[in-house]
Amino acid sequence: MTRSSGRELPAATRSWSRSEVLTATRRLGWAAAVLLVIGCAQSRFDREWVTGELADRVPGVVVGAPEAGQEPTLPVGVSLADGLDEGEAVSVALWNSPSFQADLAQLAVARADLADAGALPNPMLTMLFPLGPHQLSGYLLVPLAALAQRPARVRAAQRDVERVADSLVQTGLDLIRDVRLAHADAAAAAERGRARVELVGLWTESEKLAQARVDAGDTSRLERDAIRAEALLAADLAARAEHDAALARLRLRQLLGVTSATLPDDTPVIADAGALPKDPDGLMREALAARPDLRAAELAVEAAGKRLGLERARIFQGLLRVDGQLDAQGFHPSLGFHQIELPIFNWNQGGRARAKAELQRALWRYAQLRQQIVAEVATAELQARLAHESLTRWDEQVQTLTRTVAAATSSFRAGSDSYVVVLDANRRLQDARIREIDLRADLRRALAQLDRSVGRRLTPPSTSSSAPQGAQGTGDAATRP
Repeated sequence: MTRSSGRELPAATRSWSRSEVLTATRRLGWAAAVLLVIGCAQSRFDREWVTGELADRVPGVVVGAPEAGQEPTLPVGVSLADGLDEGEAVSVALWNSPSFQADLAQLAVARADLADAGALPNPMLTMLFPLGPHQLSGYLLVPLAALAQRPARVRAAQRDVERVADSLVQTGLDLIRDVRLAHADAAAAAERGRARVELVGLWTESEKLAQARVDAGDTSRLERDAIRAEALLAADLAARAEHDAALARLRLRQLLGVTSATLPDDTPVIADAGALPKDPDGLMREALAARPDLRAAELAVEAAGKRLGLERARIFQGLLRVDGQLDAQGFHPSLGFHQIELPIFNWNQGGRARAKAELQRALWRYAQLRQQIVAEVATAELQARLAHESLTRWDEQVQTLTRTVAAATSSFRAGSDSYVVVLDANRRLQDARIREIDLRADLRRALAQLDRSVGRRLTPPSTSSSAPQGAQGTGDAATRP
């Protein structure tokens, strides 16, 4: 009987028609395709989404995608012929910044984790070939727990991808804030340096006039020495201002990710005129609704909740077995459990406790971030308002000193006052203009912080004239004798 069955096996195998083989192959192909589709996990949060989100929040910015080691370039639409304004500096930074490009690589890592979460473990196939009296048979082991837990894994990984994408938007906003601060510092340092040079010229004229009066016997050498000391101090401050301007330009260049070849030293840095937002009352609500890092914190809570459910489901593990046997009567499949883990001693206590702790930490981080956002918006709005008020008051002081210079010049031409009065009025006006430069820079810094704290650009940038504030109205021809 054994030998006859062995002889009949090849005949039984040949009796399996070609159509049956094709049908079985087609079914296996469809099953493989279904498993492949199920194993794929997608997310719409990619680099283009981050770029579009930044462009919506800060209109006009362009995010580049340079290759590692590539020489920095200027994005389309940026020209240094008329100087570098604030908006152009932001575009250059987002186009070239190596640190921001390194942060963007985190999104690819998160998407790779999503692909791993959606991938299914390969089934184990065991075949017993018809050797001797044994018939052709086999069985397929399918990890049933992995199939059941896959949706929770994919949802948690999708939340992580979205969280990383929102975090990268916040990283871009932080970079924009830092560039605006560095640009304001560089512009103010350049204007301050030019103003200090003009102030040195005024003190030099005062020293020459004092020397002439000493030679004429109209004043003492003590007064001449005091003026000379002020002139030396002004020269030292001018030299320091020049070095400060060079350092500020280097810091700006580092944030932009460019070299001196891309951004030459003689490129003027143009300061933008800042303006307060029209509706400061709704800034807090808008920040809580628009801040991408707060949205990322919410997604972290959701992902932690999904992982907690996944750890609870991992208590039960099992393998599904699909048996098949081929004999003279045909193919006989069967289905059943091959292995089921009995949760008697190990209920995944550590995994569940860890996931619960992660959920608690995510909840506390979300609450902390809400408080931080409230404090940041209130602080930035207060600083911007105080800087604007100080600048408004100081503008009135500058206008008063300008009228004083005009009156002193008229008196000098009429012969009523000496040229010393004119020089003294010009020096006080120049000191006031240096203070005005600092106040304008403070306002630009406060507005940069306010935009970042809210999560978008509140007011469009308006470029002022390229003439520095500190150079306007100083050293006028009207003050010359």
